[in-house]
Amino acid sequence: MSQKVASDPKLHNVYLLVHSDKLDIHWPMAAGDTDGFPADPRQAYHTASIGKAFTSVILAKLVEQGFVRFEDPIANYLPPSILKDLHTHKGKNYVPEIQIKHLVSNTSGLPDYYEDKPRGGQAGFMDEALANPSRFWTAEETIAWSTEHLQPRFPPGKGLHYSDTGFNLLGLIIERVTSKAYHEVLHDYIFTPLEMNHSYLSHYSNPAVDNGLPVANLHLNDLKNKAGRLPLFQQFFMPEVKPFRHQRICSPS
Repeated sequence: MSQKVASDPKLHNVYLLVHSDKLDIHWPMAAGDTDGFPADPRQAYHTASIGKAFTSVILAKLVEQGFVRFEDPIANYLPPSILKDLHTHKGKNYVPEIQIKHLVSNTSGLPDYYEDKPRGGQAGFMDEALANPSRFWTAEETIAWSTEHLQPRFPPGKGLHYSDTGFNLLGLIIERVTSKAYHEVLHDYIFTPLEMNHSYLSHYSNPAVDNGLPVANLHLNDLKNKAGRLPLFQQFFMPEVKPFRHQRICSPS
């Protein structure tokens, strides 16, 4: 792994965990560096859309506990200010037909604010965000940006299109159902039960234990960013590769 990082200028750091209860294997590995500091498996690093798996698990637990159903319309949980003009396709308003399961499975037809480009050559969300890197974007603001600049792709359940917009809506639904901030639910349902003591939601929470290691830099092409400091990345997770043996996955009580 170290040779691969050294030979590829596009790779700056790499983290890998090989684990098997059956074979009694737990190998946390890291290669590369952060501003001259050797990569360490205990480092926090930017995980991007791995966070969607956490969001989906939380929703599944809420379904299991009877607080929501996958078939529930999202209109049951979100205010009109967010739902207005959210999904109009070929002149028809499909908002009443969007169910939670459509957001989880990326079948809602909603656009992806993070990567989809507006028509007419207008700047995309990333262009706008990088032009103003100090701006702190809330989930509500990203959804509003998506509604204003992008077009839905198809009616709910009639196709597949990856949508960060949909998962931000799920985060708001989780907040409504639990009456807690999303980052609190994340710790309650994922990080604390799994003893992910050095993991947190950037700009919203802190790790239960500060190991003193630097957060791995985030590289976007030729740009190097301090992912833990840049507000653009405040909605992403910063977990670690767990260095301890025999950590079992457990369900929140």
